[in-house]
Amino acid sequence: MNVLQLINVRWYNACAYYAVSLSLALRRRGHKVIVAGDPSSPPLLKARELGLSVYEDLALSYTSPWMIAYNVKRMRDLIEREGIEIVNAHRGEGHLVAALAKKSLKRAVPLIRTRGDVRTPKRSLLNRYLNNKLTDKIITTCGVLREGYIKNLQMPEDKVAAVPVGIDHDFFSPRESDATWKKRLSIPKQNLVVGIVGRLSPVKGHVYFIQAADHVLRQVPGVTFIVCGEDAQMGATQMKDAVRARNIEENFRFLGKVKDVREIISLFDVGAVSSVGSETICRVALEYMSMGKPVVGTRVNAIPEVVGHQLNGLVVKSRDPQELAAALVELLRDKDKRRQFGRKSRSIVMEEFTLDVFARKIEEIYLGLLN
Repeated sequence: MNVLQLINVRWYNACAYYAVSLSLALRRRGHKVIVAGDPSSPPLLKARELGLSVYEDLALSYTSPWMIAYNVKRMRDLIEREGIEIVNAHRGEGHLVAALAKKSLKRAVPLIRTRGDVRTPKRSLLNRYLNNKLTDKIITTCGVLREGYIKNLQMPEDKVAAVPVGIDHDFFSPRESDATWKKRLSIPKQNLVVGIVGRLSPVKGHVYFIQAADHVLRQVPGVTFIVCGEDAQMGATQMKDAVRARNIEENFRFLGKVKDVREIISLFDVGAVSSVGSETICRVALEYMSMGKPVVGTRVNAIPEVVGHQLNGLVVKSRDPQELAAALVELLRDKDKRRQFGRKSRSIVMEEFTLDVFARKIEEIYLGLLN
């Protein structure tokens, strides 16, 4: 198949990861894939880094009437020139342009809208027309988003499919704890490690993670907590102040953004996801799992669809530091359960969340539309 993937975001977020990973996985299965979006945007730079074909002569994030007309013409020309058979739009702006371009084509080219945005689809007449009449299929990144489309836009259930993202299981594979990092962070040899990876933003629930750590340390003193992620809507300074106020700063390590997150995840005895929102893709849970780690996550969007409660981890209520702490203590006190959950995490990834499984699920949808 010849596939055009449209992704226009100004940073490399989870939606961009979904689009680029899908493009890579489809190419590995022998399909021709072109990734198009805003010039020099992070998703396109990442796609090019991975050796994917990139088309930059669109400015999808600009929505003036003149720019929409420009983008429609450029996209129509691209589809005709490259013999594109399927268009998959991962953002609303690209979706609109693709729908308008589709109407002007002389041949039928199926249009798919993939959505990983946590916001509920608008119920406007324009949005209903765009999604119900001009779009052939909706793909959502988790079941919660699928239900939102069916309910809000009154769509038939067979028009909306939930397809979770895949992970590169060879890249994120189990490995020994990184001795260099352990020494650099002065982690006591006997200590267990609980880690959280993600940008420093209120939606990631770091405040509840810190509160939970306080509860944990009263029951299991020999634990080191690692916070790995760059400053976003919050800064590490705020979090360090919160840790200091609880007199547990000796048990915390704040790393900021690291070049190779696998080195840090290798240190974890338990990987935590304490988010209170977002997580419609939850890439970090899959990274933990692919590296053979047990996971404690909150009951938010895609997290319980990825982490099996009492199967490869524990799923707890969000915004509840005591329940989060209880789950962490349960695993920290039970070495056999940690090992069992870690092995199951890797097994689940290999069965359900590899890039090849991801591509085959999407491929089936594409072929169904073409046939």
